[in-house]
Amino acid sequence: MTLVVDDRLDVVLAARKAGIKVDGIHVGQSDIPVAVCREYLGEESVIGLSAETANLFEYIQSADISHIDYFGAGPLHETMTKRDCGIGPDGKVITRTFDDFARLAQVSPLPVVVGGGVKQDDIPPLAATGIDGFFVVSAIAEADDPKAEAVKMIQSWQANVPAD
Repeated sequence: MTLVVDDRLDVVLAARKAGIKVDGIHVGQSDIPVAVCREYLGEESVIGLSAETANLFEYIQSADISHIDYFGAGPLHETMTKRDCGIGPDGKVITRTFDDFARLAQVSPLPVVVGGGVKQDDIPPLAATGIDGFFVVSAIAEADDPKAEAVKMIQSWQANVPAD
């Protein structure tokens, strides 16, 4: 399992200084540049970048990937956690389908993880798309037992990832 912090290079650096194992950072298009993250975190760290939503497939195939290890894509569903997640040029949320993610897994030069409203019931069909992982906030944060929900989601993912 990999632990990355969303958007906050300062939190990653502070956690590491305190002896907490943090594997890397995930940033969005308007956050701190990935080159700066790589400079501060080093080559061993995991750095993810949110792919542009409106031009998803074109962006994945043409983006500069020299400083990143994976793309984040989504949303699968609208989410209250990040209300601007998936906003298109017209101001409306663009959600993606399982078929979109299957296609994305085929064309991306890097691993792809999916988030944005992902719930337990989404894990089996999401795993079947061939993407490399998922990320969640509210599904775990809003659960009665967050640890149990996280374990359940991970086990569901592992049980449903197609064999190579």
